[in-house]
Amino acid sequence: MTRQPFRTVLPLLSLALLASACDPQATGECKGTHLGKSVNWPISTNAVLTRIDFLEDGTPSTLIDLSYTPDSVEGLQEFGVDIQLVRGASVEEGAAKTVKLLPQEDRLVPEETSLVSRWWGNTGGTQVGYLAVPGVPVEGSVTLDRVALDHAEGHFVYRYADGGELTCTFDVPG
Repeated sequence: MTRQPFRTVLPLLSLALLASACDPQATGECKGTHLGKSVNWPISTNAVLTRIDFLEDGTPSTLIDLSYTPDSVEGLQEFGVDIQLVRGASVEEGAAKTVKLLPQEDRLVPEETSLVSRWWGNTGGTQVGYLAVPGVPVEGSVTLDRVALDHAEGHFVYRYADGGELTCTFDVPG
């Protein structure tokens, strides 16, 4: 059995740490009660913060795309939201903003005058909607702790008619 000399291992380890530091990953989780069971779903590695330029005046808007991996929920591969913010939105660290999410037919919508312009629930990544059971939350909110060009951080809360509640945190690099 041959051993790698310490001089070889140390530079390789340093390179691996440096490479992982250059490509930050999203962190967060969904915790709470789903169908009477305690859950803790980790955030997916494909959660992203994006600036989009489709607004009429060319002002970039911010889109936060969040996905969580529901462990042990049969038939459900992903659960998440897409949050579109008003153009030019930013939230300084220490100046958190909370927006109420109100039920409207088969979806949640942000309160009228808010930082959030659109809210889409999703299951399975591209499928718009909410968990079949327990359905659309009866109320919700999103708190944005920080939104900058390169970073979005906060959490959202869903409350369901069956008494369930999910609190989902996110810290997403741009």
